[in-house]
Amino acid sequence: MRLNQLNNNPRSQVKIHVKLADFLAKMVPEAKFEMNINAGTTVAEFMAVLTEHFGEKFRRAIFDHDGKLNADIVVVLDNRFIPPQQMTEHTINESSKLSIIPIAGGG
Repeated sequence: MRLNQLNNNPRSQVKIHVKLADFLAKMVPEAKFEMNINAGTTVAEFMAVLTEHFGEKFRRAIFDHDGKLNADIVVVLDNRFIPPQQMTEHTINESSKLSIIPIAGGG
């Protein structure tokens, strides 16, 4: 599946590889997909694009009612864990790989 974000200047776009795990993968048509986004997009901005595209149910699975990343969701960009408070600091580059992974609970 390939998703495209609107951009007036196609030369300033980069392709990102996205993987959704566990129950998030069941909420979308395909768990792995590519998406063209604006160069310089932060992880936080990209997460907002995803929630706009996949809708309210997906947004509620990712974010709490205050708009903060749910404590049981982990974001990994190019094999690096991105803490929620740093999502506005990390930008996505050409061919970046981003995974959104729910933390399994249990006891």
